[in-house]
Amino acid sequence: MRKIRNSILVLYLFSFSVFSQESDLQVWSSVSLNYKASKKVNLYLKQGIRFRENSSLLSKIYTDLKIKYKYNKRISLLIGLRDIHEWNQQLERDHVFRYYSDLVVKKKINRFWFASRKRFQRQGNYNAFTNTFRQQLLLNYNIRKTKLEPEFAFEYFLRDLQMINKIRYTLGVSYPIFKNTDFNFSCRIQKELQVEDPYTLFILLAKLSYDI
Repeated sequence: MRKIRNSILVLYLFSFSVFSQESDLQVWSSVSLNYKASKKVNLYLKQGIRFRENSSLLSKIYTDLKIKYKYNKRISLLIGLRDIHEWNQQLERDHVFRYYSDLVVKKKINRFWFASRKRFQRQGNYNAFTNTFRQQLLLNYNIRKTKLEPEFAFEYFLRDLQMINKIRYTLGVSYPIFKNTDFNFSCRIQKELQVEDPYTLFILLAKLSYDI
Protein backbone atom coordinates (compact mmCIF):
# COMPACT_ATOMS: atom_id res chain seq x y z
CA MET A 1 0.00 0.00 0.00
CA ARG A 2 2.84 2.34 0.87
CA LYS A 3 4.50 1.64 -2.51
CA ILE A 4 1.24 2.51 -4.27
CA ARG A 5 0.95 5.80 -2.38
CA ASN A 6 4.57 6.64 -3.15
CA SER A 7 4.05 5.84 -6.84
CA ILE A 8 0.98 8.06 -6.98
CA LEU A 9 2.88 10.87 -5.27
CA VAL A 10 5.79 10.61 -7.71
CA LEU A 11 3.40 10.59 -10.69
CA TYR A 12 1.58 13.63 -9.33
CA LEU A 13 4.79 15.60 -8.82
CA PHE A 14 6.06 14.64 -12.28
CA SER A 15 2.79 15.67 -13.93
CA PHE A 16 2.75 18.99 -12.09
CA SER A 17 6.35 19.67 -13.13
CA VAL A 18 5.66 18.95 -16.80
CA PHE A 19 2.44 20.91 -17.15
CA SER A 20 3.63 23.89 -15.07
CA GLN A 21 6.30 24.62 -17.69
CA GLU A 22 4.49 26.57 -20.39
CA SER A 23 5.76 26.82 -23.95
CA ASP A 24 4.85 28.45 -27.25
CA LEU A 25 5.85 28.31 -30.90
CA GLN A 26 6.48 31.77 -32.36
CA VAL A 27 7.50 33.23 -35.71
CA TRP A 28 9.70 36.34 -35.86
CA SER A 29 10.51 38.07 -39.16
CA SER A 30 12.25 41.29 -40.11
CA VAL A 31 13.47 43.38 -43.05
CA SER A 32 16.41 45.74 -42.69
CA LEU A 33 18.17 48.39 -44.76
CA ASN A 34 21.89 48.98 -44.24
CA TYR A 35 23.57 52.18 -45.38
CA LYS A 36 27.31 52.80 -45.26
CA ALA A 37 27.55 56.52 -44.51
CA SER A 38 31.34 56.54 -44.36
CA LYS A 39 34.31 54.24 -43.95
CA LYS A 40 33.62 53.86 -40.24
CA VAL A 41 29.90 54.69 -39.86
CA ASN A 42 26.92 52.53 -40.85
CA LEU A 43 23.19 53.20 -40.42
CA TYR A 44 20.63 50.41 -39.96
CA LEU A 45 16.85 50.58 -40.20
CA LYS A 46 14.84 47.46 -39.35
CA GLN A 47 11.11 46.67 -39.42
CA GLY A 48 10.03 43.54 -37.56
CA ILE A 49 6.86 41.60 -36.79
CA ARG A 50 6.29 38.70 -34.38
CA PHE A 51 3.47 36.17 -33.89
CA ARG A 52 2.66 34.15 -30.76
CA GLU A 53 0.22 31.44 -29.56
CA ASN A 54 1.54 28.87 -32.05
CA SER A 55 2.09 31.76 -34.48
CA SER A 56 -1.66 32.49 -34.69
CA LEU A 57 -1.82 35.89 -32.95
CA LEU A 58 0.05 39.13 -33.56
CA SER A 59 2.48 39.72 -30.72
CA LYS A 60 4.72 42.63 -31.63
CA ILE A 61 5.57 45.16 -34.34
CA TYR A 62 8.69 47.26 -34.00
CA THR A 63 10.89 49.75 -35.84
CA ASP A 64 14.58 49.77 -34.95
CA LEU A 65 17.14 52.44 -35.87
CA LYS A 66 20.80 52.13 -34.93
CA ILE A 67 24.17 53.68 -35.75
CA LYS A 68 27.39 51.68 -35.84
CA TYR A 69 30.87 53.12 -35.47
CA LYS A 70 33.73 50.84 -36.50
CA TYR A 71 36.63 51.66 -34.19
CA ASN A 72 38.96 49.17 -35.90
CA LYS A 73 38.78 45.76 -37.59
CA ARG A 74 37.81 44.02 -34.35
CA ILE A 75 35.87 46.55 -32.25
CA SER A 76 32.61 48.34 -33.03
CA LEU A 77 30.30 50.58 -31.00
CA LEU A 78 26.55 50.93 -31.59
CA ILE A 79 23.67 52.98 -30.22
CA GLY A 80 20.04 52.35 -31.12
CA LEU A 81 16.39 53.12 -30.53
CA ARG A 82 13.47 50.69 -30.92
CA ASP A 83 9.84 51.79 -31.11
CA ILE A 84 7.66 48.82 -30.04
CA HIS A 85 3.94 48.08 -30.24
CA GLU A 86 3.05 44.82 -28.47
CA TRP A 87 -0.19 42.97 -27.80
CA ASN A 88 -1.11 40.61 -24.95
CA GLN A 89 -3.42 37.59 -25.16
CA GLN A 90 -6.47 39.87 -24.80
CA LEU A 91 -5.19 41.89 -27.82
CA GLU A 92 -4.61 44.94 -25.63
CA ARG A 93 -1.84 47.08 -27.12
CA ASP A 94 1.07 48.60 -25.25
CA HIS A 95 3.55 51.13 -26.63
CA VAL A 96 7.10 50.97 -25.28
CA PHE A 97 10.54 52.25 -26.23
CA ARG A 98 13.96 50.65 -26.02
CA TYR A 99 17.25 52.52 -25.89
CA TYR A 100 20.44 50.49 -26.15
CA SER A 101 24.18 50.60 -26.68
CA ASP A 102 26.45 47.77 -27.86
CA LEU A 103 30.10 46.88 -27.68
CA VAL A 104 31.02 44.27 -30.30
CA VAL A 105 34.38 42.51 -30.46
CA LYS A 106 35.17 40.15 -33.37
CA LYS A 107 38.03 37.82 -34.13
CA LYS A 108 38.65 35.67 -37.21
CA ILE A 109 40.52 32.35 -37.03
CA ASN A 110 40.84 30.59 -40.38
CA ARG A 111 37.24 30.26 -41.63
CA PHE A 112 35.67 30.90 -38.22
CA TRP A 113 34.34 34.22 -36.92
CA PHE A 114 33.96 34.68 -33.17
CA ALA A 115 31.98 37.65 -31.87
CA SER A 116 31.08 38.95 -28.43
CA ARG A 117 28.32 41.53 -28.05
CA LYS A 118 27.70 43.30 -24.77
CA ARG A 119 24.46 45.30 -24.68
CA PHE A 120 23.00 47.63 -22.09
CA GLN A 121 19.34 48.42 -22.76
CA ARG A 122 16.65 50.45 -21.08
CA GLN A 123 13.05 49.62 -22.02
CA GLY A 124 9.62 50.81 -20.95
CA ASN A 125 7.08 53.57 -21.31
CA TYR A 126 6.48 56.83 -19.55
CA ASN A 127 5.42 55.06 -16.35
CA ALA A 128 8.36 52.72 -15.75
CA PHE A 129 11.58 51.47 -17.31
CA THR A 130 13.67 48.34 -16.75
CA ASN A 131 17.42 48.02 -17.25
CA THR A 132 18.93 44.88 -18.77
CA PHE A 133 22.46 43.79 -19.56
CA ARG A 134 22.77 41.24 -22.37
CA GLN A 135 25.80 39.14 -23.29
CA GLN A 136 25.78 37.38 -26.64
CA LEU A 137 28.45 34.97 -27.96
CA LEU A 138 28.37 34.15 -31.67
CA LEU A 139 30.24 31.58 -33.74
CA ASN A 140 30.07 31.84 -37.54
CA TYR A 141 31.67 29.54 -40.12
CA ASN A 142 32.30 30.21 -43.80
CA ILE A 143 31.92 26.90 -45.64
CA ARG A 144 34.51 26.41 -48.34
CA LYS A 145 33.28 26.70 -51.96
CA THR A 146 29.77 27.73 -50.91
CA LYS A 147 28.00 30.93 -49.87
CA LEU A 148 26.20 29.28 -46.95
CA GLU A 149 27.32 30.48 -43.52
CA PRO A 150 26.01 28.53 -40.52
CA GLU A 151 26.09 30.22 -37.12
CA PHE A 152 25.41 29.46 -33.48
CA ALA A 153 24.69 32.01 -30.76
CA PHE A 154 24.18 31.96 -27.02
CA GLU A 155 22.85 34.91 -25.04
CA TYR A 156 21.88 35.62 -21.46
CA PHE A 157 19.84 38.49 -19.99
CA LEU A 158 20.74 40.13 -16.67
CA ARG A 159 17.63 42.03 -15.61
CA ASP A 160 18.06 45.13 -13.44
CA LEU A 161 21.74 44.16 -13.32
CA GLN A 162 20.95 41.67 -10.55
CA MET A 163 19.98 38.23 -11.86
CA ILE A 164 20.00 36.21 -15.08
CA ASN A 165 16.31 35.84 -15.96
CA LYS A 166 16.49 34.63 -19.58
CA ILE A 167 18.76 32.64 -21.92
CA ARG A 168 18.70 32.05 -25.68
CA TYR A 169 20.19 29.42 -27.99
CA THR A 170 20.10 30.13 -31.73
CA LEU A 171 21.16 27.99 -34.67
CA GLY A 172 20.90 29.49 -38.14
CA VAL A 173 22.27 29.89 -41.62
CA SER A 174 22.81 32.91 -43.89
CA TYR A 175 22.86 33.03 -47.68
CA PRO A 176 23.32 35.96 -50.11
CA ILE A 177 20.36 35.56 -52.46
CA PHE A 178 21.37 38.65 -54.49
CA LYS A 179 24.44 40.87 -54.69
CA ASN A 180 23.32 43.24 -51.92
CA THR A 181 20.68 41.08 -50.27
CA ASP A 182 21.20 38.46 -47.56
CA PHE A 183 18.67 36.01 -46.14
CA ASN A 184 18.98 34.41 -42.72
CA PHE A 185 16.87 31.57 -41.31
CA SER A 186 17.28 30.46 -37.71
CA CYS A 187 15.73 28.33 -34.99
CA ARG A 188 15.84 29.64 -31.44
CA ILE A 189 15.04 28.37 -27.97
CA GLN A 190 14.38 30.99 -25.31
CA LYS A 191 13.94 30.02 -21.66
CA GLU A 192 12.91 31.99 -18.60
CA LEU A 193 14.84 31.58 -15.35
CA GLN A 194 14.29 32.51 -11.72
CA VAL A 195 10.49 32.11 -11.93
CA GLU A 196 8.13 29.51 -10.50
CA ASP A 197 6.62 28.48 -13.86
CA PRO A 198 9.32 29.05 -16.51
CA TYR A 199 8.14 29.90 -20.01
CA THR A 200 9.94 28.37 -22.99
CA LEU A 201 9.69 29.75 -26.52
CA PHE A 202 10.49 27.81 -29.69
CA ILE A 203 11.08 30.45 -32.35
CA LEU A 204 11.46 30.39 -36.13
CA LEU A 205 13.27 33.49 -37.43
CA ALA A 206 13.46 34.86 -40.97
CA LYS A 207 15.56 37.95 -41.73
CA LEU A 208 16.07 39.81 -44.99
CA SER A 209 18.72 42.53 -45.17
CA TYR A 210 19.59 44.85 -48.05
CA ASP A 211 22.73 46.97 -48.41
CA ILE A 212 22.00 50.34 -50.00
